[in-house]
Amino acid sequence: MTRDRFDGHPPSGYVVTNTGGAWAGAPGSVAVSGYVEGNVLVGLPQYRLTAPTAEAPRAAEGLRLAELLDARHRVVPFVGRSAERRSLEQWLTGVGATPDRSALLIHAAGGQGKTRLADRFAATARTNGWAVLRAHRDPGAPEPTTAAGPPRGPAGLLVVVDYGDRWPAADLRALFTDPRLHRDGPVRVLVLARSQGYWWRALRHWLGTIGVSTGERELAPLAVDPDTRELLFRTAAARFAELIPGARLAEVPTPDLTDPAYETALTVQLAALVAVDASRGAGPAPPSTPVDRYGYLLDREVGHWQQLFAGAATTSPPEHLDRAVFAATLTGPAPYELGREILACAGVDPAWTEVLLVDHATCYPPRDPGFVLEPLQPDRLAEAYLALALPGHPWPSHAPRPWAGGTARALLRAEGVPPAAAPRVRAATLTVLTEVAAAWRHVATTVLLPALRADPGLATAAGGAVLATIVDLPDADVALLAAVEPFLPPGRDVDFDNVACDIMARLVRHRLPGCDAPVELARLHLAYGRRLANAGDREAALDEIDKAVTAGQEAVDGDPSPGRRALLAQALHLRGYRLAALSRYPEALVSVERAVGILTPLADGGGAEAETHRWALAETLDNLGVRLSNVGRHEEAEVAARRAVEVFRDGPGSPAVQVSLAGALTNLAVIEAQLGAGWSALATVRRAVHIWRRLSDDQPSIYLPELALALNTVGLRQADLVQLPAAVDAAEESVRIYRDLVRVNAVAFELDLAAVLANLSGYLWRLDRRAEALQANAEAEEIFARWGGANPEAFSLHLRHVRENIARMRAQRSSTDLRRWELGAHSFHS
Repeated sequence: MTRDRFDGHPPSGYVVTNTGGAWAGAPGSVAVSGYVEGNVLVGLPQYRLTAPTAEAPRAAEGLRLAELLDARHRVVPFVGRSAERRSLEQWLTGVGATPDRSALLIHAAGGQGKTRLADRFAATARTNGWAVLRAHRDPGAPEPTTAAGPPRGPAGLLVVVDYGDRWPAADLRALFTDPRLHRDGPVRVLVLARSQGYWWRALRHWLGTIGVSTGERELAPLAVDPDTRELLFRTAAARFAELIPGARLAEVPTPDLTDPAYETALTVQLAALVAVDASRGAGPAPPSTPVDRYGYLLDREVGHWQQLFAGAATTSPPEHLDRAVFAATLTGPAPYELGREILACAGVDPAWTEVLLVDHATCYPPRDPGFVLEPLQPDRLAEAYLALALPGHPWPSHAPRPWAGGTARALLRAEGVPPAAAPRVRAATLTVLTEVAAAWRHVATTVLLPALRADPGLATAAGGAVLATIVDLPDADVALLAAVEPFLPPGRDVDFDNVACDIMARLVRHRLPGCDAPVELARLHLAYGRRLANAGDREAALDEIDKAVTAGQEAVDGDPSPGRRALLAQALHLRGYRLAALSRYPEALVSVERAVGILTPLADGGGAEAETHRWALAETLDNLGVRLSNVGRHEEAEVAARRAVEVFRDGPGSPAVQVSLAGALTNLAVIEAQLGAGWSALATVRRAVHIWRRLSDDQPSIYLPELALALNTVGLRQADLVQLPAAVDAAEESVRIYRDLVRVNAVAFELDLAAVLANLSGYLWRLDRRAEALQANAEAEEIFARWGGANPEAFSLHLRHVRENIARMRAQRSSTDLRRWELGAHSFHS
């Protein structure tokens, strides 16, 4: 990254210029899915924080057989995990080694006891003076005790997040930036999940950028050897025998616990529960496989429905209740009105809907008032219920339901569900089906994957983490990935960037051997290069774009048709962005100049495609202006930038053209300032701000980042003209917008915030507001220090320059000695 020096009075501060347009396909400002106003995120987040209930768990004597396994009821005494508990307590209370804000992932397969361990840990934390909150993925009803802020224990705040790998990435980020977690005192966030997939890697990187330390630990199997398993079995069996009338503990056989299937605590407890219950009668020996044991418990659930129906406690026949249980297990709890729609989608006769919701709540009381369709617990039992209900499994003693496959597909499509609620139903159903498919292969081959092949757009319904699990299923073939690929976000999306790159990598490996046509090769490498850039692999992205340029040149050598020349120009144009992202500005300029040379005659020619080439040329000229500016050729940069502005200005007044015009005007203003034309630069960027304000009024989630960027440039231009109070006003508005954007996506916007803060510091210093200036620069320093630690080559220079500014301020030197930068379009966004 270069620092430009200027003759005369130079423009002051950081400038982040506009990024490439849609034709460039280059990563730029990242749109957000909700607009932040202060501490309120409109439309998001879909979660809630609740304090642990003071109520005692339900009496174990009144629980159904399956409920005895539910970790919420804490029926079986907590055994073992002493080393894990000591480790968690050290993480909680560690002084010096643990920053004020820290997140820890505990991951293990289902049934390993994550929830029980977290419950015990949370109870210990409360005893030691920590306030404890639980984060729930569904929005639920508002919690009066936490609406104004969570209780803050004298020691700090602990937040427990279950099913972290099922949360949408945006909701997890919103949780960590929730104002209720950012008060005085230490904050610890314990995340529980089944997998440590790419979802955690992406979140871990993002958490580092906002100053939250992270760690992860795999929860080892509780029952690692036969002796421990026997202890667990006997402890559980003794407790179950106390609760099951007529049980004969002395007659409970101990299974062969050397089988690896008994590594999980849940599997051992399941075996103990079924064996104890079977000891009551003189029937056949208890089932000996996990599948048959789950079937045993599910048969008891059906028996429970029948007893309630026979005793008039419910009025829904068991076959109707079965559909409700199936739907609830797939979609999870829902508000009452949505519950009605879910049952209709599941094929329930409307005449039965209201009665069925009441009867289902009688069988499975909801945890939250106002909600219905509480799913079966524990999760492993619910997953077995779905797997055995769906067709294609090899266990004839557990007959599948003839309606189950169609119902699962209908819920996956959210057929008939109101549009506002349909995404939630689709996402929940896809998440659960994917979890079940990962453990029960027939669910993948007969239900999930056929449904996605029929409607591949559904694969993205639950976010990137779920899609990553789908991609890893053994039967997810290349044909499915190819069908899903068009439905991936076309640009940067932190939730999907990594899995989209993985999908594209597999497609490239599959397609390359049979791809001989240079045109197809060029397109393939362009698509993969964009995905690599979005995922943050700058060097690999450049390598792919280089290959696209080579293939594009070969295509043109064979047939210099306009379409092929335009394709080569596109590759060269993108190559300019990729080289600039690596600070290779002279090479970037050469590449973009070649692209302009190819596109100019195409845009000047006739034919139906000339207009398309004209817009492509304008975007490339905008790119060229920035690249010329990067190497100090400011007069030539102005010529290129003005040509781009003229094309966009003369185009139709569509939103797309207005976006391109506003971006080109912002870049032109930077170049004009570099030439000393301060008044002209200010007028130019004000035109851009006018457009961005109008666009952001209609779509703030998309265009507020561009408005903030342009306001920063306004402040710089006003400072150049010694309009310092106005410069402060513009910079402070930019800072306010960036602070709200950082709460949504720090990866995309925090460095921009640091740049604007550094600029604001300079204006304040020149106004003799010294304390405020030092405070703003100190915040910018802290941000650059964190990013510089992660990527010293890219960001340590900025850190050094900010620290030099602080040193000059403290030495009471003139503000004209402060460092000043003009940053290219991809300084922070590539």
